[in-house]
Amino acid sequence: MTEDSAPPTVPPRTGLRRFGYRNIAYLVFVAILIPAGIALEASGPRGPDSGGGIMAAVALWALGSLTFFVVNAVLAVSALAKGRPAGVPVLACALPLAIVVAMLALEEIMSAAGLL
Repeated sequence: MTEDSAPPTVPPRTGLRRFGYRNIAYLVFVAILIPAGIALEASGPRGPDSGGGIMAAVALWALGSLTFFVVNAVLAVSALAKGRPAGVPVLACALPLAIVVAMLALEEIMSAAGLL
């Protein structure tokens, strides 16, 4: 076998690529929504009419997460059907659920500590 006919080598996957750039973008989206919701809340009405900024951020997160979950579920099923690795899309499907569980756990911890 000559050097020209050797099969090409595949470079090893880096940590970011193994986690998935799409997943990193989703986490950045969620991280940006938190201060955006707080900023919208600060500029809104006070008293019993407050809460619109936080609710807008939660609604945008829900819409983005649902879209993200559905797209990645389709990609995971497609990858499994073609016999390709489906680790990144399956992880992406778990990210919105993990964020919900983390927020519920954080709320429970804060209420047990008397901070809420």
